[in-house]
Amino acid sequence: MQHKLIIKIITDVLMGTLFLSALAPRLTGVLPHEIIGTALGVLFLVHTALNIGWYKNLIKGPYTVYRTAWTAVNLLLLAAMVGMIISGVLISRHLFTFLPFSGGFTARRLHSLCAYWGFILTAVHVGLHGAMIRGALQKRLGRMSRGVLYIVLWAAALYGVKASFDWHMGDKLSMVRSFNNWDGVTLWSLGAEFLSVACLYALAGYYVCGFLARLRRNTPKQALLKK
Repeated sequence: MQHKLIIKIITDVLMGTLFLSALAPRLTGVLPHEIIGTALGVLFLVHTALNIGWYKNLIKGPYTVYRTAWTAVNLLLLAAMVGMIISGVLISRHLFTFLPFSGGFTARRLHSLCAYWGFILTAVHVGLHGAMIRGALQKRLGRMSRGVLYIVLWAAALYGVKASFDWHMGDKLSMVRSFNNWDGVTLWSLGAEFLSVACLYALAGYYVCGFLARLRRNTPKQALLKK
């Protein structure tokens, strides 16, 4: 069981790193972008296989508001990742050109839409696991270290608000074309800005999850059984 947990953590960390890199095709180039995207897709399949038990339990038990919200985020993330992988294969210019089909402008826009929604939903997904992550940190970090970490996370999240506007995240999530000035942007600076956006949505997911969990605890058991 411990080995499976380690594999899950390594897989998730690699996925997060690759996702940030995949958002910068203008900086990495087309071929590296396709390699990164393919590796991300493979890791996503591994992640899904490692958590197959969650899918098996979808039709079991009652659905509260808490469980419904959790399930909706995960299924939307699944849809975004599948859409990103399929559209990525369709618009490939190097790795998958041997396939007898290809996509055009619509597939490119769909790929971008799924990629950014997948990125945001991944951050929310991490936030949903915030209580578990907080519990692990409390066991391994002192009070001062945890305090510093929380300050850094909140600072990053606040900067993420600015970064969201700078990179027109609203336009990207609504399939509206937006122009970004790439002058002076490096892979490291872009990664830092998008990481701050991820912190913003992860914290949002964490606090919404906490609110729904408190709501569930305060709901009478009889009401839960009726849902």
